Amino acid sequence: MEVIYRSTETLEKLENNPRTISEEQLQKLKESIQNNPDYFEARPIILSDRTGHLVIIAGNQRYEACVQLGIKEVPTVLIPNLTEEREREIIIRDNVSNGEWDMSRLFEWDCRKLIEWGLDGISFPDLDDFPGGMDDTHNVLRNENYEAGAHIKYLAFEGYKIPITDVELEGLKQRAAEYLDENGVMIGFVNNLLGL
Repeated sequence: MEVIYRSTETLEKLENNPRTISEEQLQKLKESIQNNPDYFEARPIILSDRTGHLVIIAGNQRYEACVQLGIKEVPTVLIPNLTEEREREIIIRDNVSNGEWDMSRLFEWDCRKLIEWGLDGISFPDLDDFPGGMDDTHNVLRNENYEAGAHIKYLAFEGYKIPITDVELEGLKQRAAEYLDENGVMIGFVNNLLGL
């Protein structure tokens, strides 16, 4: 399929888009588009013409970032003759992450860069924990204080991040399943755990 640069004014954002983005994530996306225009071209906005309009079915956040940056034309690919069902599939598949990170390989990367590039869902060390600062963060994840914790699972809520073993996690899941079977809802589960 051919990548065609189209005017942002000729494109329509997806109505009721199920994917959202925070202001901070949008800012990172804008920086990425500015710093890596070739990568943006290699991942163009995907369009459908099913409704008679050019509707964005993949890349709504990239489109919004470009509009805010004042970019007038964006790389696009039109997939003609889609059914509504195929559009919905593409919308979801474009935003589903498959696979997992190999932490042992990420240890070789610069921690600050990974954070800057938007890598989420991994517990990075607080760089302020290192005495004297860390000008070179390459290999910071190998620090002895963090290497052992790279494979630990966490129970996270309200800013707390509590390490949890596999045995504890399985026990918690079992208790949750039992509570749901008994009550039909999860409301009150934490009170039950706390004995309240």
